[in-house]
Amino acid sequence: MKPCLRLFGISILTGLLFSLTLADELYSQAATVQGIITDQETGGALTGANIILTPLEGEGVYGQAADQNGFYQIAGIPSGEYAVRITFIGYTAYEDSLSLEAGENRTISLGLEPDDTELGELVISQQGGAARIQAGRQRVSAADLGRIPTPAGSGDLASYLQAMPGVVTTGDRGGQLYIRGGTPSENMVLVDGTLIYQPFHIIGFFSVFPSELVSSADVYAGGFGPRYSGRTSSVIDVRMRDGNRHVNRASGSLSPFLGEFTAEGPIEAGQASWIASMRHSLIEQTSPHFMSELQPLHFESQYLKMTHFGISDSRCSAMGLRTYDRGQLDFDGGEIFRWNNFIMGGRCVILPVDSDFLFDINTGYSYVSNAVGNSEDPDRFSKASRFALDINLTKYRGEIRFNYGAFIRIKGLNYNMSEQFQAPNFGNVHMLLGGGYVEAGIPLGDRVQFSPGVVTTMYREWYPPSIEPRMQISWQPWGTDNEELHFAAGRYSQPLLGLNDNRDASSLFTAWMPAPVDEVQLQALHFLLGWRQTLTRGVEISVESYHKRLQHIPIAVWSTFARFTTDLALADGRVYGGDVRIEVNRHPFYGFIGYGYSWTEYSSEQEHFGVWFGEPVQNYHPTHDRRHQLNSHMSLILGSYTLGVRWQLGTGLPYTRPIGFDELHFFDDRLPNVRGMFGSQRVLLDRPYGGRTPTYHRLDVSLEREIDTAAGLLTLQAGAINMYDHSNIFYYDVYTHRRINQMPFAPYLSLKLERR
Repeated sequence: MKPCLRLFGISILTGLLFSLTLADELYSQAATVQGIITDQETGGALTGANIILTPLEGEGVYGQAADQNGFYQIAGIPSGEYAVRITFIGYTAYEDSLSLEAGENRTISLGLEPDDTELGELVISQQGGAARIQAGRQRVSAADLGRIPTPAGSGDLASYLQAMPGVVTTGDRGGQLYIRGGTPSENMVLVDGTLIYQPFHIIGFFSVFPSELVSSADVYAGGFGPRYSGRTSSVIDVRMRDGNRHVNRASGSLSPFLGEFTAEGPIEAGQASWIASMRHSLIEQTSPHFMSELQPLHFESQYLKMTHFGISDSRCSAMGLRTYDRGQLDFDGGEIFRWNNFIMGGRCVILPVDSDFLFDINTGYSYVSNAVGNSEDPDRFSKASRFALDINLTKYRGEIRFNYGAFIRIKGLNYNMSEQFQAPNFGNVHMLLGGGYVEAGIPLGDRVQFSPGVVTTMYREWYPPSIEPRMQISWQPWGTDNEELHFAAGRYSQPLLGLNDNRDASSLFTAWMPAPVDEVQLQALHFLLGWRQTLTRGVEISVESYHKRLQHIPIAVWSTFARFTTDLALADGRVYGGDVRIEVNRHPFYGFIGYGYSWTEYSSEQEHFGVWFGEPVQNYHPTHDRRHQLNSHMSLILGSYTLGVRWQLGTGLPYTRPIGFDELHFFDDRLPNVRGMFGSQRVLLDRPYGGRTPTYHRLDVSLEREIDTAAGLLTLQAGAINMYDHSNIFYYDVYTHRRINQMPFAPYLSLKLERR
């Protein structure tokens, strides 16, 4: 199978490079119009803006939608006179005319001014929405985040992701996301192109991505293209917004969960801007009063971004982010979990004068440290650092879009597992790797878009070179954006693994290391098939099925009794399922219902299995295998009030059931007094993960009102988490027979003031 995939990948790479050369020759005598479309106030890219060229004489229309950088390029245009129209919903349209000569390369970059008037029908639409899925990808806007009830002054990406079908979380605590059968360490999360290892806070509603800072995010639940490499489950690519380059603004919010302050403004009017944010949790101080029980959880974060805008709306930015999380998941236990992130990144999106290439260059440094144990001397710790340089180029030839680039990664790893596993326990590792990718978007007629691609990675040591072919194809059977059938497939490898003990449902400790067993990478094959349909204006439905094959998953060896130190083994996995989403967006009402079915199974061969069960290979469902999940939320604008309601239901998660207890006596030195002395109590375990926890369900409600005051725009929000106070289980300690639940009924009131 592997030689066939490598041969297929090499064939794709050769074909794409040949196509690029041939396209250069075919379009060398035609005119090209290109540019970057942005928001006039902030300079942020207007993803999906429509650029239309109509001949003043003759027939034919040339058009394109701007990509995530706001970039467009229309090549292969015959010489002549054209009318130009650039539109984006909520912005004033730009209209002009131009004359093109053969071989001319014309740049039209501009910022559109915001306008409350809704534009007419769009020729090309790339707007987001909860039901607008394309080959595993959903585009999320800041407005989408604000629709989910969150106990703070603004929305958050963490709360939004938990409302998506196919996403399983550890609940109100922990900040762990499992996407379509993958583990948290198999998710790639990017902040303006720079990796962040642990972006979700210990309080599950919050992440480093509040709606105040997010411009947009592409969430790939699978089937992502060759630009993203090094992860096997999902990609969350978040673009943070630039500060306002014309006026100063500030906002602050306060709730029992969180205090937050954000400020922005110009460094040089129209040319450079800054934006900064600080967040600090308050639940540890307030929970005894409004929850009637202490929640020993704390987090904080600080963020700064500066942006400079250049010729043709090219821009360069630099950002820094620091986070800190600390807390106890077992309130009566002594173990404290803590982690912190520190990242620095720089990004330039450049459209050189008289060039038909867009350069997207990103460099970043990422660091994470996490530990568990007492505050002075933790039992286990792990540290990981990563320096990355990515050079991405975009080039159009006619209607064919070419993306290609190269990357370098330098990684440092340091961990101490404190004998949790027999091997490995300690490590101090450095890794160097590099590679490149190429991808093409090829229209096959007016209704089919074919996107083949391949990424190759070379390692200085540890692993042999990898070649990963990937492809996406979409078909619009009636030639409009209202209906689309899409398919995606690809091969994925992950050189670094986030190892944790999957025997412990509450464990947040993750140690990053190379493959700990047999030096083989974690690998996956993805297959996606979906249909999206616009039923009527503002009503959309989508259905997507998926299948994944996983190989070389490191897991803890099963034992007949619960114990701290164990060994590691490898497992293979199968994942399949499907999502159904229905979205209604008709002002003043917004509603979404999503149902997800998922089936995840691991298969592992271990010595104990043969002794106890008569078969050396056992198939079981891991701890994140949630079979059914239903999410629904709605918001209704009632004058100056906005009502938000969210209800979610999920069937139980697997766990290994205890079947009894015994007492262990040691005979090493002398015969023990078995009549007068107790031995060491042990918990005896049944087959791995044969039980299921109770069904999880919860209702969250919020009511919000905006008031214009002399001091600024004041937003009042009242709401409650777990409205009917259902006891959802979070963790059960089999040693002490103690059950720890998710958060109880928690009312809150938040205040937010925006100065403009």
